Amino acid sequence: MRLDWHDYRYYPYERDLAAREVASLLGRHTMQVTIDGLELACEPEDDIVSRLTYFARAATGHDSLETVQSLLERTARSGKNRQATRYSVHGLHEYKGKFNPQVAKVLLNIFRVEPGHRVLDPFCGSGTTLVECAQLGATGVGIDINPFAVFLAKAKLQALGTPASKLRSLLNGLSANLRQTPQRPEFAHDNSRRQYLASWFTADLLETIDVVLAEVQKVAADIAPVFLAIASNLLRDYSLQDPRDLRIRRRVSPLPETPFIQAFLAQAERAIGNVEAAQAVLGGPRCLGHASLADVTVELPGTVPTPLDAAITSPPYAMALPYIDTQRLSLVWLGLVPPERILGLEAELIGSREFRGQARKRAVSALRANDGGLPDAELFLCRELEAALGENDGFRRRAVPFLLYRYFTLMKQSFKTVRQALRPGAPFGLVVGSNHTTIGGVRREIDTPLHLARLATTQGWFQEELIPMQTYRRYGYHVSNAVKSETLVLLRNS
Repeated sequence: MRLDWHDYRYYPYERDLAAREVASLLGRHTMQVTIDGLELACEPEDDIVSRLTYFARAATGHDSLETVQSLLERTARSGKNRQATRYSVHGLHEYKGKFNPQVAKVLLNIFRVEPGHRVLDPFCGSGTTLVECAQLGATGVGIDINPFAVFLAKAKLQALGTPASKLRSLLNGLSANLRQTPQRPEFAHDNSRRQYLASWFTADLLETIDVVLAEVQKVAADIAPVFLAIASNLLRDYSLQDPRDLRIRRRVSPLPETPFIQAFLAQAERAIGNVEAAQAVLGGPRCLGHASLADVTVELPGTVPTPLDAAITSPPYAMALPYIDTQRLSLVWLGLVPPERILGLEAELIGSREFRGQARKRAVSALRANDGGLPDAELFLCRELEAALGENDGFRRRAVPFLLYRYFTLMKQSFKTVRQALRPGAPFGLVVGSNHTTIGGVRREIDTPLHLARLATTQGWFQEELIPMQTYRRYGYHVSNAVKSETLVLLRNS
């Protein structure tokens, strides 16, 4: 049997993962790498071959079988020779820091996750792992501390599990109502919400987006999150914030010329088209998985069924750029968080770069006393960074040693929680970005994947392997801060 590559350019790690999933799903038969793919000394069952991620088709003699992944990617191909990542419901919202869906899927295959299995994503973000589980027939169990992330994850699962014909019918009703330009509704307890949004939207646009919110809730009812996720994807583009900047800065570019409602309806039409195409490939809606608002560093919610069969995640970066800044408008517009609660939420996130008031004093004290019980290597790194601080290091750089200590402590706690939820011998895959910082005028690399792997072993995990992953080249305002490399950390529950 011959397995053919997709027609896009591969990174070395993708070919490596492709060989691993073949060995896991099809067995360790003789494999020979060719220019076009792999030659196998076996002829496995079609239902197993169709699961493969990094292969477009399998051929035996004159017979050929296209993989489900190839069919899904073809429904959302944005250009020839480019890997499609926005197929199915993955493109419902351009959530910052999204997990690559092909990596999530290939890990499901490498871990031999089967339909009916349950997979945990302890930092589920907008639900990439959960969607890939549902498409496989497994149940994805996601948790996240960010209310907007959980909202999006639920919306994606809801969209995938709702017949596209129903979504299209609801869109037709929305379109008819919105073209009649109904008057802006009044929302309960609207004062702080309206004041905050009024500082970032012109009066006309604020009235328009609130009309969209009210009409979606009225027409779509329990399916409203699907359409609100689509609408929220447009908020920054139509706000007075610079949509290209991860931080909050006033825009200097003009607002879009296309009216908001027109843009929303067009984007909803494209999203439903993707759902329709995915459901045609998958054989219908997939109503599996759920996401919960919870803090994995404390405990899993009681709704999480245990023991689980595997865990897959892309955890927060240490000292990441403030991604939640890009979500503030959506958090407030949807009523997920009151404006006065945003700064506190940001400070609670793992990987936050924000320290305020007593939180900073507690972090300094924790590092000095090692209250988190970090191992010597991680503790020494944080203390070394503190000792290297110079007089020219500003407020944010002076916080780095303590933020990193807090990050390591919280990740250590998360490893304990996840291990308790998984069955013995269950695998855990994490895609972890490396970090760097400049302190005392010296650039210092931080091998975050290695540190997290070591922290995991202190909580009873067995470290199987660290696999380097090349990253896509980043552009834009924050290219200098972008993660230049990632590592796939493979763990096994003891």
